[in-house]
Amino acid sequence: MRETDSDWYTRHFNEDYTTLYAARNDAEAGVQTAFAIEQLEIQPDDRVLDLCCGHGRHLEALAKRNIRATGVDLSLPLLKEALARGSGPLLRADMRRLPFAGGAEGFSVLVNFFTSFGYFQEENDNLAVIEEIARVLRPRGRFLLDLMNPHNASTPDPSTLREEGSFEIAEKRWFSQENQRVEKRIRLLDRTTGRESEYMESVRVYLEAEIIAILAERELKVEQVFGDFEGSAFATESPRLVLCGVRS
Repeated sequence: MRETDSDWYTRHFNEDYTTLYAARNDAEAGVQTAFAIEQLEIQPDDRVLDLCCGHGRHLEALAKRNIRATGVDLSLPLLKEALARGSGPLLRADMRRLPFAGGAEGFSVLVNFFTSFGYFQEENDNLAVIEEIARVLRPRGRFLLDLMNPHNASTPDPSTLREEGSFEIAEKRWFSQENQRVEKRIRLLDRTTGRESEYMESVRVYLEAEIIAILAERELKVEQVFGDFEGSAFATESPRLVLCGVRS
């Protein structure tokens, strides 16, 4: 298979994102946000960071529950969509170098939804993200990380073809055992205009014990592990790996 460019994420998250991930909609964000509020006991006076906020669906869901959060993302097209929702302050930044103070001036809550961790080819860069999460959280600040279930990710559906409105979306997936990464090639065809685009994805997958240990080394203690946003216990067949915890 063709090797994925190391900076694939700088091109992938553009105006086509909401077509490629139409199932990741506002209704889903509402369910996930309600779960986060309950598990992290988020209050209106909390200072909340939505790390990798994308087009702002979770920010809007939080705002509807009287919780004003700050969103940060690298993608200008997605931030423009988030801005149109008017649900909270937005900043463009690299998640490895967040433009926020830490310590007592940091956030009391941080959420990171929909597999927005593990993008970088160099493991030190992924670890830098964890270090930034720990830095910008106040002591006793709470966090939620929503990751792929590593057991499902290692045996991906190799090929799918689906339709989304006037678009045809063909996806090929494979797992790199050497790098512990799920790789995906996406072909997007607009059947109305004939426009065709191709994207690549590459995400590092972490076993639950591995990521819990990585977090613990950086004073981020995982207190609960879920397999979905309904509160089910994590198992090998769970759809997600959702970690909730606190910074020491």
